[in-house]
Amino acid sequence: MSSQINVNTAMNGARAGDTADADEGGVRQRQSDEARRVLLEATTACLDKFGYADTSIARIQAQANVSRGALTHHFPSKELLMVATIDHLLESLLRPSLPSKKLSQTDIIADLRWLARNMTGTPKGRALSEVLLATRTDKKLQTRVGSRLRDWNAMLDEAVVAFYASPHGDDDDVRQIWMIARTFMRGLILQQPFTPDPNEIDRAINRFGRLIAPYLETRQRTGESHDKPV
Repeated sequence: MSSQINVNTAMNGARAGDTADADEGGVRQRQSDEARRVLLEATTACLDKFGYADTSIARIQAQANVSRGALTHHFPSKELLMVATIDHLLESLLRPSLPSKKLSQTDIIADLRWLARNMTGTPKGRALSEVLLATRTDKKLQTRVGSRLRDWNAMLDEAVVAFYASPHGDDDDVRQIWMIARTFMRGLILQQPFTPDPNEIDRAINRFGRLIAPYLETRQRTGESHDKPV
């Protein structure tokens, strides 16, 4: 009997130890996730303020208020940090479920305004544009992030055709039109220094919307609501 009690006691102790280890592991994971979030937000802020070329590891470290060792523990190089930052930005800006926004169901121009606010009117949108521009000339960065950008593009193409249809039933046409729309919106960031009046930008968005509206229609889904893809 005593041996059975000892076995049970040992098993209970082992389970308690496993639970403690799991709890400790969960705390460490949450701390790690939070540290990564702080570093990615700091990188975003630096990209928006200084541009890609002047966003150095030292500036990110200062913005995040962390040690150099803490930064390099999570991201050993600037390129790896930029890969994670791109994913972070695209999750926030482009994934169909983020940010929450119901389909207008009627107004393509209103959808474009929503897109413009995300792509051109936020620090995250401007930071993403800085990284995308840098990939043109920074070959090391291009090598690191190229496949991730292609993966995102394919995912977004499929998300778009879940929300929009062509009057002629051509899903490839929908993908191409929405790619043109994203290109137009990113171009507005470069246009803003030439056209500082936001009303002029709004008029350009409205005009562009009228140009593409005849080629897109929303897919009606009875009883369902969806968030907007970018």
